[in-house]
Amino acid sequence: MIVLRFYEDLTEAQTADALGCSIGTIKSQTHHALNRLRAIAPELAPMLTEAEIEEVAR
Repeated sequence: MIVLRFYEDLTEAQTADALGCSIGTIKSQTHHALNRLRAIAPELAPMLTEAEIEEVAR
């Protein structure tokens, strides 16, 4: 999910379609995954742009 959203630059809808789940699932799982990455690899946080941070916070 993280790869599709941020590396492949797919929209939430495109990611949901690719994974066969709802947009809500993409939003919630992306949020949880990024929080987990921040906890275990804080050195990666500066790699996110402000737009990506705001998008995930929604």
